[in-house]
Amino acid sequence: MKKGDFKKHKGEYLDSVVRKTGITIKALTASAGFDRTTYYHHITDPHLPYKVISRYGEVLKFDFSPEYPEIQRARSDDPQEITTFEEMKKDRDYWRSRFFDLAEKLAENYKKENT
Repeated sequence: MKKGDFKKHKGEYLDSVVRKTGITIKALTASAGFDRTTYYHHITDPHLPYKVISRYGEVLKFDFSPEYPEIQRARSDDPQEITTFEEMKKDRDYWRSRFFDLAEKLAENYKKENT
């Protein structure tokens, strides 16, 4: 595969980088917050999102931006994107807490108005 062909198939490029680093798929996916089977789906995806590639790059300490300059834009577009289960739980807990705080304030206001 020629260098330019990787732009056509992002998953294969990711796989070639991973194989060169020597990291195990299990260690890579655990650190990136993905499941092993998800990784195998990722490497077959020719249109793999830049945010996913960037996530793997962080774990691998590999800069994909020379091959995909668009990755910089993807990183800055939505820095709040939730990509791991732990981040999802933190986000859920935050919004659950906010909901209960607001519900308590609403109930207090309702009691004050009706007394």
